[in-house]
Amino acid sequence: MNNEEHLIHEIKRELDWAVEEVKRTEAKVMQLEIDFNKKLENADKNEVVRLMDEKEALQEKTGLNEAYNLQRRAAKRFYMISHVYDIASTHKSSDTIREELSKFLYRAIDGVAENADQRDKLLEMAEALMTYFNDGYSDEADEAIREAWQNIEETLRGLGRH
Repeated sequence: MNNEEHLIHEIKRELDWAVEEVKRTEAKVMQLEIDFNKKLENADKNEVVRLMDEKEALQEKTGLNEAYNLQRRAAKRFYMISHVYDIASTHKSSDTIREELSKFLYRAIDGVAENADQRDKLLEMAEALMTYFNDGYSDEADEAIREAWQNIEETLRGLGRH
């Protein structure tokens, strides 16, 4: 096989990277706190105000909020693909999988996607997953899932849901 890891593993690796980025950024913020607390020990009132402003500006530049947002998006993406695989593993037909995916991904109460394009993309994903679960892992099955997932993610981004 040319693809050495499943799509779900790739997305999990992205989540692991995002978690490490948060840890690294939090460590930078903590070091700033330590450094500035030492400076504040002997500072006069005017110096305290200046140092606090400087510390806040430096903390803002660490990108902690961006790291948290990155981690949140990666966690959501991992949750979503995991649930997609779970749905496919428990159903026996592509129509049933498509219906359940529609409920989950597009929040369709009745299981019907909003338009034909969404239904087509969901069916593409359902059929790719059926092949994966029925015929086993192969480069072709993984590529079909990757392509279908990419198409669904584009649709979700267009709806502001991803």
